[in-house]
Formats: sequence, structure tokens, C-alpha cells
Amino acid sequence: MHRRFPILVTLALLSAALPAQTPHTIRIEPLRNEKWWGLFAGGGPAQPFAAPFDSSDCDSCGTFAIPFMISSGGRMMWSSAPADVVFDGSLFTVTPSGTQPTVAKGSRTLREAYLYCVHKYAWPKGTAPARHPFMRPVYDTGLSEALIAAGGTALLAAADSITAHGYPPGLLLIPDGWQDNSGEGGLDRNLYASFRDTADELTRRGFDVMFTVTPYIPAAGQRYIEARRKGMLLEDAEGRPAVIRLPSGYYACLDVTLPEVTAYFGELLDNLRKEGITALRFDCHRALDILPPGERTERYLTAWAALGERYGAAMYPLAEQTQTQWRPYSVALSPEISWESMRRALTDAIHAGLTGHIYPYLSLTSSAGHCSDETMLLRAVQLALFMPIAAVPPDGSLFPTGTCRKEMEKAVGLRMEMNGYMEELLQEAGTTGEPLMRHMEYQFPGQGFWDCTDQYMLGSRYLVAPVLDDTGRRTVRLPRGTWISADGTRYKGPRVINVDVSDGSIPLFRLR
Repeated sequence: MHRRFPILVTLALLSAALPAQTPHTIRIEPLRNEKWWGLFAGGGPAQPFAAPFDSSDCDSCGTFAIPFMISSGGRMMWSSAPADVVFDGSLFTVTPSGTQPTVAKGSRTLREAYLYCVHKYAWPKGTAPARHPFMRPVYDTGLSEALIAAGGTALLAAADSITAHGYPPGLLLIPDGWQDNSGEGGLDRNLYASFRDTADELTRRGFDVMFTVTPYIPAAGQRYIEARRKGMLLEDAEGRPAVIRLPSGYYACLDVTLPEVTAYFGELLDNLRKEGITALRFDCHRALDILPPGERTERYLTAWAALGERYGAAMYPLAEQTQTQWRPYSVALSPEISWESMRRALTDAIHAGLTGHIYPYLSLTSSAGHCSDETMLLRAVQLALFMPIAAVPPDGSLFPTGTCRKEMEKAVGLRMEMNGYMEELLQEAGTTGEPLMRHMEYQFPGQGFWDCTDQYMLGSRYLVAPVLDDTGRRTVRLPRGTWISADGTRYKGPRVINVDVSDGSIPLFRLR
């Protein structure tokens, strides 16, 4: 069986599509030099689509199906009903289960196809995300085990350490582990005896706090026993509570599709509000490891997103067919920081923008503290810094070498200089639905960038070329126009340049 892609709204048929073999089957033949993107927000077959893919490729990639495809020729495909999509290398076959898909021509370019499709079928107006994660660094405290163990006292120390290293105040992102696991819920008073006092002091120092909310609970203790007795946990094929292994131990996962679990979270989050905690990051990514693919996963993600929307979550993991498609979402370096995982994460973030996931940030939590290569870690942090949300490790000891520490500080400074521009982009995206992090072909059509996935445009003005290997050199492809590097050097495009990055710098160019 071919994988069935869940899709959203209604469509009609394009005259450019080939005649259907049955009333419900559509065949789309790419035109000469026409490239197609879409369907997958993370991983999946290489894009633009060139190699054949079918159910065996799709079912094993563990990615998310999105309801449309768009092409460099300005065409798009959208379907409101689940459909099988198969590509044999020269022809797309779309077989829906119900409503007829639409294939239409939005105009002449990839960008025009995206805007036509999004505004006609997908853009939920009035869904601008919370502003605060975009305007300042997000210091991911999950990179420091000491912060988890020490709670409020360590947060104040971390804030002092961040400013002492010359970094600006920002948003402290607290990982999971803050809960009271005795069964009462709420904050662990051993860690946060008086969180409101801590929050007030952090505010005085220029910092805000965001707590991570997950559906995981320790697979032992009173809360686990009670949740298991009430049937509130996800189960494995044998009917036993499914267990997830995380760096801090073994966890069971609450089934948020159940009303009693939703009520439990409602009480927990209401208690957080009473503590003055309103900035939340909702993360259920690891639940996907134990959920079977298909309708049950879709229901789970939808319920999780609805809970997040109810309580004003500011950030989410990547999720399919929910409002989170238009919310900040995380791209992870998995299973660890490596040159390959960095290249894959960058490609996923760029392609996700073409499916309506327009606010990516790179999560380093699960792996940065375990990276022994200081240069590689610097490059991973730079990659994170120049995504729409700038995630930064708060622990200065991760960069003991003076050169790496200096380049880290310089990169943070460059990113903060762009805050005014980022605010403009955020306002623009709230109106247009355009990705902040843009594929080169999207911004510069017809200049040969269809296969470029190692550099991107941040809006229409900045070209970012993250360093993804240890050669000390970085090849950058400049489109037409005058480009100014961070050191003030001017280049006239189109041209290809080879930049010396042995000093730890990241190539960044502004279009004049």
C-alpha cells in the first residue's frame, strides 16, 4: 500500500494536469526544467523531487505529510482528503480517497506558487506567534545539567554568568524536570521555593523565563502509579505503559487525547499561571517514538496543539496538520551533533519553510553538552543563532578556547544587530505567511539555485552560509546584486566565492 498523506482543504483540477485514468486519479508531469517541492516538512525523499518514492520510502522516513506541492514553474497541488502520492521519477500520481485534489498555476515562480497556494487554501489569518522568542537570544538551559538540579538559584547564577561573558539578557528556556513528581503537580518546591521572587529578580536583570511542558512523567513514583491505574498512559502493543528513555531517566507518556489527561494538564497549567509563568514551550517530540504512524498520531498531535493554543504556547516541536504549522517549531540535531546532522537539520528547516513551517529554531538540548569537538559545537551554535529564533547555550564553559569563545560572542553580537530587521520580518510574515528562512530558489528564481540547500536567505536581505565541515573554507553562491559581507567587503553577483572561515567566522552577506 502507498502511504496515505493527510491533507486539508478543497481544490479543483488544473488543465495542465494529464487526463486522469479514473475519476479520482491525477497525474502531474513536470514540465521541462520544472522542479517540485512539498509534502514533507522534515526528512523524506530528497527535494526537489528527482528520485522515485513510494510507500516504502515514505513509511520509513518518520516525517510529516503536508497537503500541498509547489513548483519552480509556479504550479501547485492541494487536496482536502487523504491521498496516495507516488513519484516514478518522471510523473506524480495522486490518488485521493475522497475530494478531488486541485492542480493550479499560481504564476511563474516557486514563490508565487507558494503564496497562491497558502493564501487560497492554508493561511490561518490572525495567527502571528508571540513576539518575545524572536527579539532576544533564547538561552537553552537544558544544555546545563546543573541548572536542572539547582532550580531557581542556578537560574540567577546563569543570568549573571551570561552577562558576565558579554552576552545580552534574553529568554531562559527551562527544560522539563521542574514538576513536583509526588503526585501534586505544579513546581517542585525543592527547586523553586519561591519562583515569583526568582522571576521578579530575573526581570530586574533583563531576563524572561519560558518553561518546557511535555506529556512525560517519570516511570515510577506516585504520579506514575495513579496515571497507570486510571489508564492515562500511552501503551505498547502488549498493553503495557510505553516507556521513553531520556537523558535524565525513563519516562511514561500521558495520552493527551483523553479528557482526564486534558483536565490534568489544565490544572497543572492553571497553577503555573498563578505562579506568574505564562511563556511556555510545548514539546511532545519523543512521543512520536512510541506512537504508531497514522490516524492515532494525528489525533495525538492535534490534541497536544489544541492544549498549547489554549494556554498560549510560544514554541512547539515540528507537528503535522495543526496550527503549529504557523508557530515556532524546533528542528533537532539527531542523534548527536555532527557535520551530517547539521547539514540534515539545515536542509529540513529550509524545506519546511516551503510547507508553511515558517518559524524554525534549532534545538541543541539533547546533544550539545555531549559534543567534545569545540569547533563543531561552535558551528552548531552559529547555525542555531541565525535561524529566526536564536537558540544559545548559556554555559560559557562549553567554549574554553579563546578563539571559539570570541567567535561565539561575535556571532551573538551580529545576530542582535539584526533584531530590528527580524521584527520587520515577523510583522511581514504575520500578514503574508512567507517563510522567514527562505530557499534560495524561492527568493532568486531562475538563477540556478534549485539544488542549493546549504545556504539560505533570512527574509529578502541577508544571505546566511553556515559552516558545515572542518575544511576551513566555505563556498558561497551569490545571486545577482551587490552583496556586503560582515567585514564590509563588497561582491558583485552573480558569482561563486570561496571564503576563508578558519578563524571561526560565519559567512553573512547583506544585499545592498
